Amino acid sequence: MRIELCGPLGVGKTTLAEKIARYYGWQHVTEPVETHPFLSDFYDAPSEYGFEKNLFFLLDYLHQIKRLGNSGCVFDHSAVVHRAYASRHAVGSYERPVFYSLDRVIEAAGAPDLLVNLVCPPEEIMRRIMQRGRTFESKVDIRYVEALSAAVQKEVQAVSHYIPVIDIDAGAYNFESSEEDTAEVIRQIKSRLSVPDVMSHVRGKIPA
Repeated sequence: MRIELCGPLGVGKTTLAEKIARYYGWQHVTEPVETHPFLSDFYDAPSEYGFEKNLFFLLDYLHQIKRLGNSGCVFDHSAVVHRAYASRHAVGSYERPVFYSLDRVIEAAGAPDLLVNLVCPPEEIMRRIMQRGRTFESKVDIRYVEALSAAVQKEVQAVSHYIPVIDIDAGAYNFESSEEDTAEVIRQIKSRLSVPDVMSHVRGKIPA
């Protein structure tokens, strides 16, 4: 079983993914944001460094799928998100075949069992970005967030005919500090999955 979360930056993917993984007793697979060697340069000059930034994320994503398979894992990122980012920046004619070939390898590795689509108002996303205070995100503005959010939804729509998708209004929940909010979202996810429960810190708060 493999669950993947998608949505723009600052929407709460990592926080929610960690709690879903803890609830089911599965492995939480994180996007390598802090160790990404090109991310800071990308935010300084997106059009210049988009190729290596996206390529690094995609290769790590593929590696984790090949390493773990579908043996109980929750990804706080997805191919949908990486495609959305790639669509926001010009890709050179000599770069395009690389992305196309890698995308085909990722498709061959198999789709997730569930895609959790987190949507959130751009104004709330901006508030969360400022609150977490990552230096390399300081140049992000609301227009970029709006465009990226739209790109993510376009990519979600493109895969929804063969990947089960559950839409979550992330702006209505506080995954960071509210166990009740987290429990409600896990209940919604649980209703889409045919897997047994596992004891966890939120067990007992999930409606049957």
